[in-house]
Amino acid sequence: MKIKPIKDKKKIDIIFEKGTLLRGKGISIKLYNFNDNSLCYGLAIPKKNIPLANKRNLIKRRLRAIISKTSFPELNVGVSFFIIYNSKRVLSSLEIENDFKKTKALLSK
Repeated sequence: MKIKPIKDKKKIDIIFEKGTLLRGKGISIKLYNFNDNSLCYGLAIPKKNIPLANKRNLIKRRLRAIISKTSFPELNVGVSFFIIYNSKRVLSSLEIENDFKKTKALLSK
């Protein structure tokens, strides 16, 4: 099943209110099971941490690339998640990917 971005504001609110938080070094993942037939994601790069818009866009592109090439067998269909970038500096693609994999590994525990 193809993963797609979250478009529904209500879903985003529910994820942040009722979702489970997994913390990593530079990335946190907030997820919630909606029991529907879609697998969705969202991205948040706070302006407080990365003030320049071009740097935030760079991080978003890197995160989208990592999400598109990663499989999510540990997630059931219907689970939506939100990735929150916590680092104060711009991490390389490799650093982001390693941190994402470590945080994602917490799902299976």
